[in-house]
Amino acid sequence: MKDEVSALKAQVRELTFLHETSQVLTASLDLDDVLRSIMTQVRDYFQVEAASVALLEEETGDLVFRVAVGQASKEVVGLRMRPGEGIAGWVFQTGQPELVPVAHADERFYTGVDDSTDFRTHTMLAVPVKVEGRAIGVIEALNPAAGAFDADAQRLLLAVADLAAVAINNAALYERVWQAERRYESLFCESTDPIVVLDLDGRILDFNHRVVELLGRAREQLDGVDFCDVLGMNREQCRLAIQQIRRDQYLKVEMRLQMPAPSSEDLLILETTMAKINYGGRDAIQWVGHDVSERVALEQMREDLTHMIVHDLRNPLGSMMSGLQLVQNALIEGDSSLPLVKLLSIAMRGGRKMFRLIDSLLDLGRMEAGEMDLKRTMVSPAALAQDAIEQVHPTVLSRDQTLTAEIASDLPEVLADADLMLRVVANLIDNAVKFSPVGGQITVRVERVGEEVRFAVTDSGPGIPPESRQRIFDRFVRLEGIEDVKGTGIGLAFCKLAVEAHEGRIWVESEVGRGATFYFALPLEAGVETRPSSLEAE
Repeated sequence: MKDEVSALKAQVRELTFLHETSQVLTASLDLDDVLRSIMTQVRDYFQVEAASVALLEEETGDLVFRVAVGQASKEVVGLRMRPGEGIAGWVFQTGQPELVPVAHADERFYTGVDDSTDFRTHTMLAVPVKVEGRAIGVIEALNPAAGAFDADAQRLLLAVADLAAVAINNAALYERVWQAERRYESLFCESTDPIVVLDLDGRILDFNHRVVELLGRAREQLDGVDFCDVLGMNREQCRLAIQQIRRDQYLKVEMRLQMPAPSSEDLLILETTMAKINYGGRDAIQWVGHDVSERVALEQMREDLTHMIVHDLRNPLGSMMSGLQLVQNALIEGDSSLPLVKLLSIAMRGGRKMFRLIDSLLDLGRMEAGEMDLKRTMVSPAALAQDAIEQVHPTVLSRDQTLTAEIASDLPEVLADADLMLRVVANLIDNAVKFSPVGGQITVRVERVGEEVRFAVTDSGPGIPPESRQRIFDRFVRLEGIEDVKGTGIGLAFCKLAVEAHEGRIWVESEVGRGATFYFALPLEAGVETRPSSLEAE
C-alpha cells in the first residue's frame, strides 16, 4: 500500500512539475526569459547543481549555450560547440539522449568549463530538443544531489525538451511576425510615397509622414477627418471611388494636388491606387500616391522636343524641296530664264543645315559619353569665321539684318576638329540671327587674347537674365517667353561640349533688353608654326 501511495505521490509531483513548466510558456514571449524559467524548474525539480540549454545557430552551424542556471552559469552562456563535440554535441548530432554517470571518464566529455572554473562535472544527463523530428538544441542537467538520476529522469527531461521546443517555435513565430510588422511600419512611415489608411466610410485611420509634408497640416488635423475633404477632390467622384473599393474593386487614377505654400512645387501630379486591405483585423481602404510629376514633365518635354526637331528639319527641307521642284520644272519645260545655279545653291544650303542639325543630335550623345573621336588638324580661326558667316549670310539678308565681321589679322592657327568647330561658330551666328529682330545688328569678332584665340558673337536680341546664363548650355533648354523663336534647345549644349572637348571654354555676357554676346576660347598649341589651314586650302 505504501508503494502505491509513493508512486501516486511521485506521479502527482511529476504532473505538477510538467504543468508548472508548461505554464511558463505563456508567461512571456521572450525566448531567453522562457528558457531561463524552464531551466530553473529543471534545476529545482531534479535537484541538480546546474542546468543549461544550447541551441543551433543557423548562420554558423554551431551549438551555442543560450541559457544556464546554477553553478558556473556565467562561464557556460555563450559557449560554442560544433555538432559532435562534447556530450552535448554528440546528443545533438545523433538525436539520442545520453546519461553519463562519470563525466570525466567519458572521452566525449568537454572539459573546458571544469578546467577554467571551480565547478566539477560528475554526472550528466543530456537530451535533444527537436522540432518536427529535427534536432535544434540540447538540454543538460548536471550533478543531481542524490548522486545519480532516477530511472524516470530521462523520460521526464525529454518531456521538458518537448515543452522547450514549443517555446522555441512560438518565439520564432513571434519574431517573424514582429519583424514583419516592423518592416511594414518602416515601409509605411518612411515611404517617399504618401500613404493613407481609411475606414470603409472614408475617414482617415492612419497616414505616414509624407502625407503631413504634402498637405502641410499637423497630424491632429488629419486624424478621423473625411478623406474626400482633405485632397480637394471632387466629392461625388471621391465617394464613388470609395464605394467601388468597398465592392472589392481596385482603382487607379491620376490626380493633381495643389501644394501648400511655401512649397517649391505648385502642383504635384500623383498616380494613385486604392484597394481594400486587412487593417488590424478589420476591412479598410489603403490609398497610395506615387509622384509622377517628373515623368509627366519628361513626356511633355519629349513631345515638345519632337515638335521642335520636326520644325527645325521642315524649314531647310522645305527650302530644298522648293528649289529642286523649280529646277525640275525648268529642266522639264526647257525654261532657261530661271537661275538654276542659284536655286541649287539654296537647296544645298538647306541640305547642309539639315546635316548640321542631325550631326549635332548624334554628336551630342557621343561627346557626353566621351566617345567622340576628334579629327584634329591645324585650322585658321579666320577661315572658320568666314565659312560660318557664308553659311548663315542668306538668312541674314532675308531678315534685312546687318552682319559685321571684325577678324584680327595674323591670327595663329589652332589645333582643332575643323568640321566640329565650324558647326560651333555657325550655331552661334545662327542663334544671333534668330534672336535679333528684323533689321537688327550682328557682330562676329575673332582675336587673340593671351594664349587663346577668342571668338565672340554679339546679337541685338532681348538678352538673357542672369539666372538663365548657365542653364541655357544644358540640352533641350530654351529661353522662356520668346514664343516666336523656335528651336530644339540642343545647339548651345552641342557648342559647350564641342568647345570643352578641345580644352576650351564657353560663356555668355548679356544685359536684359540689350542683346547678348556669346564667347568661346580655344587654347593655342605652344611651339607650333603657323601654316595654311585645311579650310583655307579648300
